[in-house]
Amino acid sequence: MELNIKSTVTLNNDVKMPLLGLRSYRMKSGDETYNAVRCALDNGYRLIDTAKIYNNEKTIGRALRDSGITREDLFVTTKLWVTDFDNPRQGLLDSLKRLKLEYADLYLIHWPKKGFEKVYDELVKLQSEGLCRAIGLCNFNIEQVQRILNLGYELPPQVNQTEIHPLNTENELINFCRRNKITMEAYSPLGAEGRLILDDPRLIGMRDYYKATSSQILLRWCIQRGIVAIPKAVTEDKIIQNSDLYSFDITTSDLETISDMNCNDRRNYDPSRIDERAEYLYPKFLEEI
Repeated sequence: MELNIKSTVTLNNDVKMPLLGLRSYRMKSGDETYNAVRCALDNGYRLIDTAKIYNNEKTIGRALRDSGITREDLFVTTKLWVTDFDNPRQGLLDSLKRLKLEYADLYLIHWPKKGFEKVYDELVKLQSEGLCRAIGLCNFNIEQVQRILNLGYELPPQVNQTEIHPLNTENELINFCRRNKITMEAYSPLGAEGRLILDDPRLIGMRDYYKATSSQILLRWCIQRGIVAIPKAVTEDKIIQNSDLYSFDITTSDLETISDMNCNDRRNYDPSRIDERAEYLYPKFLEEI
């Protein structure tokens, strides 16, 4: 499969989205975020993923501007946090103000908290006004995505971003979304922060064959199947390594071997129980200086 750093997937509204991006989750605002984003952009990345609750949108906006890359060549994702469900418009406008952008390329509902259907109605309006080119969902399961589809819009959501890695392949969700022309996007594609799976013996056995690292094999496992991958990385070496995915193809049998690692081991919160999560456990929004 001929893929390269510029490879994209075409969303159901004809917007083109890069297959590989940089996730800024838990990146500290200031130098850490700025340097990581600049490094990624300097090395060919064009998709940058952030969110209000990551507390680094201002820094990311500065890095985007300083990169000198034209706005049309960038793809910036941000997300509506649950505390802004009562006013999604202001939530997006506030994010755009922090990013110093006129529009987002992709705007996602961060979690399927109660009332998300009404919130999605508002996102459709924001999209129609040009404040976001594409809209979608984050951490939604099949039943929750179906509730969005039941709203009856001509187009389904463009993207569903969720936790996908070999221990949590989400095959049923992926197949369901594909049938409904919703592009899947994998966060934590290397196995979730603090619990990576890079030393699994099945991956070790592939490294010599493909002359690639375990992380490269896992990322290729995503993008080769048309799943957008947004690994987090903050060091120059790792950012560059994560983008060096285009000198090998994984065989069908090895793709299946990696998928067979699945044990439905989701490390993040269960979307079906998100309304049970106590508010004091939510991360806090901190305005950047």
